[in-house]
Amino acid sequence: MADHLLKLRNGLTLGYAEFGSPAGEVLFYFHGWPSARVQGELMADVAAKFGLRVIAPDRPGIGLSDYQPGRTLLDWPDTLEQLAEHVGAEKFHLMGWSGGGPYVLVTARAIPERILSASICCGAPPLRFLGYEHMFWIYRLMIHLRSTFPPVLGLLLRIGRIISGGSPSKAPLKWLMRMLGREDRRVLSDPRIFNVVRQGIIEALRRGPRMVIADADIYLSEWGFEVSVINTLVHLWHGKEDRNISWRYSEHLAALMPHVTTHWLEDEGHYSLPITHIEQIVSNALECRPLPGTVR
Repeated sequence: MADHLLKLRNGLTLGYAEFGSPAGEVLFYFHGWPSARVQGELMADVAAKFGLRVIAPDRPGIGLSDYQPGRTLLDWPDTLEQLAEHVGAEKFHLMGWSGGGPYVLVTARAIPERILSASICCGAPPLRFLGYEHMFWIYRLMIHLRSTFPPVLGLLLRIGRIISGGSPSKAPLKWLMRMLGREDRRVLSDPRIFNVVRQGIIEALRRGPRMVIADADIYLSEWGFEVSVINTLVHLWHGKEDRNISWRYSEHLAALMPHVTTHWLEDEGHYSLPITHIEQIVSNALECRPLPGTVR
């Protein structure tokens, strides 16, 4: 992994990491929550296999990136275009996992002419629109604490950072692992994969819990657009055993979107789907790119 910094037009710094082939087509990878650019390490092998240049930015306030006061989801496409110009990418692929999903959607809506493909794995939904019913109980607790006891949420995140440094075979991480589905437990038993997930959480909290909470506020806010106006073809992938974010959310979004392919995998969970099937996901994205002259 190679870390880089970019000074944006607003004077703030954006941090990002690169993986794969420096001369390949660019794929922007949008990390989950709470996580950071280091999560892009999970794309390293597939990037090398397909000759892709994977670029994983930290969102504002996360990891190496400066906090952006008053940020909304609609601000992201402009930030990404500055990054694309910096790395010399006229057109590019998009991929988002979990909390990175909304950033794929807003970019697909704003600059469809620049997108070669757009894929979302186990994506976060517009919670204000679809509600919290199908979210992991820990997420629902955090949402409740955000509105009622914000300092307690901050303390919980600090504790989570400490816990993430432990062993998944010992308490308390062992207890949390038991809450996951079988396939999620299987992939997270791989020390390399677990360490990437762990480092993502630790790096997300580099600037403290306030930044991570501000990042989460994006999901709880009005997104500022309807998914029904997205003209880019979007590939939705979701495991039916996902206990973090139910696949029903993606099913609902797919029903509203005019150009979408859906891939519901029966036995996969929140972590197992993008890790176990990453080659299939990338291969599908590359094969389904729009032809010249077709409607996006």
